[in-house]
Amino acid sequence: MQVGTIQGGTALNIVPADCRFDFEVRALPDFAPQTVADQLQAYAARELEPAMQAVNAHSAIHFEPLSSYPGLATPPESAAAQLVARLCGSEAFSTVAFGTEGGLFDQAGIPAVVCGPGNMEQGHKPDEYISVEQLAACDRLMERLAAYLSQA
Repeated sequence: MQVGTIQGGTALNIVPADCRFDFEVRALPDFAPQTVADQLQAYAARELEPAMQAVNAHSAIHFEPLSSYPGLATPPESAAAQLVARLCGSEAFSTVAFGTEGGLFDQAGIPAVVCGPGNMEQGHKPDEYISVEQLAACDRLMERLAAYLSQA
């Protein structure tokens, strides 16, 4: 779970009337992220709102879902995973701890594998980047995929 944005207040010396923050629960396979949101909502209603309302009766905490996607756990022996393994020349499969649309495709019955250039140690940071070498390796993979598809 991580908080990505926080907004509130109008000046340093004024108690904010409102505060908003967006959080994300990244779904791993066999875990329902809504469980965490439900627990947070119950805690807020039980612990935080009564304390806030003791100061101002109109205080409230509201939760608004922004998006949701299931985790992805493509079996390494699946046809999709084996195709990507052949195209990459590697069978080093693992589960990643970041969200993708892959789980939505899988849920819809479309085989999905997350594969691409870059490294999460370099991503989602102010100085994120993908190296030229990683992009070149991706180009080679796409060329092999195009050749495979043209023979199918």
